[in-house]
Amino acid sequence: MTDRFFEDRIWDDFSPADLGPAAKIPTMLQFDEQAYYVALTRDWATGAGAIVDLGSFAGGSAACLAEGVAQAGRDQVVHGYDKFEVGDFEIFRKRYRQYCNNPPSSESPHETPPLLGPFGTDLLPIAERFLAPWGEGISLRKGQIEDIGWEGGDIEVLVMDASKTAATMDQMSALFFPHLVPGRSIVVQQDFLWWQQPWIAVQMAVLSEYFEPVAHVHRDSVSFLYKRKLPAEVLAGLNVAGMEDGEIIAHLRDMKQVVKPLRIDREMRQLIASVKANPGQRAAFRFKTKP
Repeated sequence: MTDRFFEDRIWDDFSPADLGPAAKIPTMLQFDEQAYYVALTRDWATGAGAIVDLGSFAGGSAACLAEGVAQAGRDQVVHGYDKFEVGDFEIFRKRYRQYCNNPPSSESPHETPPLLGPFGTDLLPIAERFLAPWGEGISLRKGQIEDIGWEGGDIEVLVMDASKTAATMDQMSALFFPHLVPGRSIVVQQDFLWWQQPWIAVQMAVLSEYFEPVAHVHRDSVSFLYKRKLPAEVLAGLNVAGMEDGEIIAHLRDMKQVVKPLRIDREMRQLIASVKANPGQRAAFRFKTKP
């Protein structure tokens, strides 16, 4: 299955039932992305390293990754990182209800987990209850990702969904990329095509000698196969946050050519337009003008 995994795109044929109980865990992922996560850890991953989820929010992405492991019958642990904080619990409660009332959750045969207190800003106890069905298959780490770091050895699947600034992306890559396994590891850049985070595509353009794009999953996710060992000096010199707009646009144009087989030209043009419309910005919340 692993040899033709990306060509076969089996996740495109998933139904909500294929997500198992993960369909009920609130997430901002699209259904296509949830299905891809389950398929990735079920049919691509082999246990050659850890599964790391950077940006778990309330646990929806970690649940999908762990469900794939469970369906495969392996003992791999999903390590989920997040601040696990919510600014306004009532907004979270509203979004939770909306998620439960729409597909795939509304079409899943599994029971909806209750939203139990405490109802403050700390989301970790709620995420832990949501993820109880996977038991020790998920390990959650609360705090700043770049402060926690990684000491768990090789990483087979690395999901990056927390690159909200160019600086934090640079720091996370420096911490986690050295643990990737050449020819085996997959890096999922969840927000690769999101107009407020163009630096993700820039970084992968700079490192295109070491990473091969293998899948675009609707809407914004692009996955890369780690082809060969990334020299420490290359990673140490990586500084997307310090690039001028002109250099960023040049790298985006380069990446547009690299990902041509994925047929995402329009989205890549939008990233370039977004940099031009928001000059000098390197944090997602500062991108105010959508191209």
